[in-house]
Amino acid sequence: MKTDRILDDIKSRIDIVELVSDYIELKKAGQNYRANCPFHAEKTPSFMVSQSKQIFHCFGCGAGGDIFGFVMKYENLNFQEALKMLAKKAGVQLSGYGFEDGLTERKERLYVIQKEALNAFTGNLKKSKTAVAYLNKRGVSHEMVEAFSLGYADRGRKVLYQHLRTKGFDDLLITQSGLIFTGESGLHDVFRNRIMFPIFNIQGDAVAFGGRVIDDSMPKYLNSPETLLFKKSETLYGLNVAKDEIRKKGYVMITEGYLDVIMCYMHGFLNVVAPLGTALTTGHLQKIGRFTKKVLLVFDSDSAGIAAAKRSLSILYEHGFRSKVLLLPEGDDPDSFLRKNGSRAFQIKLSKSESMVDFILRLKGDKPDNVRTAIGIIDNAKDLILREELFKELAEKSGIREAVLRGETKKYEQKAGIAKTAGVARTAGFFYDEEVLLLSAIVAFPDRAPYIFAKLNIDRVCNPVVRQIFQEIKPSAERLNMNTMLGILNDEGKALITRLSLNPGFDIEHVDNNVRDCLRDMAYCEIEERIRLAKTAGDLRLLNSLLAEKQKIARRKDERTA
Repeated sequence: MKTDRILDDIKSRIDIVELVSDYIELKKAGQNYRANCPFHAEKTPSFMVSQSKQIFHCFGCGAGGDIFGFVMKYENLNFQEALKMLAKKAGVQLSGYGFEDGLTERKERLYVIQKEALNAFTGNLKKSKTAVAYLNKRGVSHEMVEAFSLGYADRGRKVLYQHLRTKGFDDLLITQSGLIFTGESGLHDVFRNRIMFPIFNIQGDAVAFGGRVIDDSMPKYLNSPETLLFKKSETLYGLNVAKDEIRKKGYVMITEGYLDVIMCYMHGFLNVVAPLGTALTTGHLQKIGRFTKKVLLVFDSDSAGIAAAKRSLSILYEHGFRSKVLLLPEGDDPDSFLRKNGSRAFQIKLSKSESMVDFILRLKGDKPDNVRTAIGIIDNAKDLILREELFKELAEKSGIREAVLRGETKKYEQKAGIAKTAGVARTAGFFYDEEVLLLSAIVAFPDRAPYIFAKLNIDRVCNPVVRQIFQEIKPSAERLNMNTMLGILNDEGKALITRLSLNPGFDIEHVDNNVRDCLRDMAYCEIEERIRLAKTAGDLRLLNSLLAEKQKIARRKDERTA
């Protein structure tokens, strides 16, 4: 396959130790390299990089993979984006493999259009005294104008359109950019007489724009429509500049607007982002979750701000985030508060942010209703440990017994029951059973895969992750290697095999004995289950046959242990 050749070519040119060292400091640890994991907060290093195997694995959070997996997770890229980035780093021409397609080429052209528009808007700002005066009035420094690439859209109806035409772009591509719309008298600029806020993706490419009027016309704010490059429900303003500080501080501050982000940044609060005029979505949280699972919501204390905070808390806890809330004085947002009071006063406010429980219980209205609101948020939390903590906190601060609070929701009890029967306690920690050891043997010695699969009934494998890995790699058993497995498996599968690669759980010098023992033990367990079913069905003939087979397996087990 062409894609396989591309990946092998790129991997042959990029050493994973050198790549990871560009992001974090690695220290030699025996044959491997160790560091604090960049994907979760930890004091004791559990992140390992193997130069010989060209993989990484964190024994704390479970993340693992090859150079592509690392870049995708660290830079928050999809596979296509990581491929493009690493191909460029390796000096590999993707077009040489016939990999580029029409959609990719069109997206690249749209990126160029957005860049042209960005240059036009920033150039306009330098020439517009009115626009510069407006930003000065709003307290935006020249440094912030440069840092966020602020610009200005001219008053003319076709200024940008004509500029893009002179650059050689056709009308179809121009309209697909979201910068131009078709009106009654032809094509016109979407943004006119507005301060322009470029919206960047996580890699720092302009993908869209927001415009703020500098007069009294409406609407006050206007965003680009969705395009091939821009999905409003997946994009957060400022994330491209805030991501490193979010990792460093361990949490993200979520505000409501462009100027909130810029003013926070200007006053030294660098871990700030804002959704683009929408409530928080699953897409937003997927982006944030790459960097942190802790959120501080900073909203106005009016009814709209309170409602937004409640909606945000519900979806945050549903997706395993922890969150605090800061409501600024009514009529203030971070932008206005910082301009009036400065960074010291804002820092004091931040230190007084409230937990979800405190925030909900303090709301105006009937106490039982507030308690039920809190229960609803807790009940949606998928993290069982977090939910336990929240129920205890709610009981303590509301003065209502925990048993009564739990009795308010059937859903909680049902979820807890499901989790228990699904074996959450069994899978909470890592352990080596026969199924995992067989997989570990394949990871360490891929040439053993055909023998193992010939003897193994995959449908009888109980561990769902291991079963799925077996199902996905079995078709490639004759030509299996680490690269093949990493190319086939999902993130959960990659995490498991990279862990086993670095910590196999058995003496690799006795791999064949271990494989035979595991297969024999699994066969013994399977025969016992079949015996149970035969007894239930009353099938004596089958039962006698199975008992005889069980005795043969037991004798082989005794011979191995003798």
